[in-house]
Amino acid sequence: MHDVGMNMGQLAMSMRQIDDTIALARTWCHDLYHATESFGMERTEEKLAAAMKALDEARAALEGYEEAIEADHNAVGTVRLV
Repeated sequence: MHDVGMNMGQLAMSMRQIDDTIALARTWCHDLYHATESFGMERTEEKLAAAMKALDEARAALEGYEEAIEADHNAVGTVRLV
């Protein structure tokens, strides 16, 4: 449904895609972290650990996005053509 020029379903799907992309990046980062750990690459491990923390924070920031979209949708209302 289009509400005030915005397709709410498409917005939710796009937000889900962002969350999934961050989760995938976190998985890759984790795998690389363990690979570098095996070779004693402390400086690289440090960078990857910091990246994993940032990705965790990014995902946490998106928690509840569906409820936020719904609340915003309800606050803005619906434009109906008559």
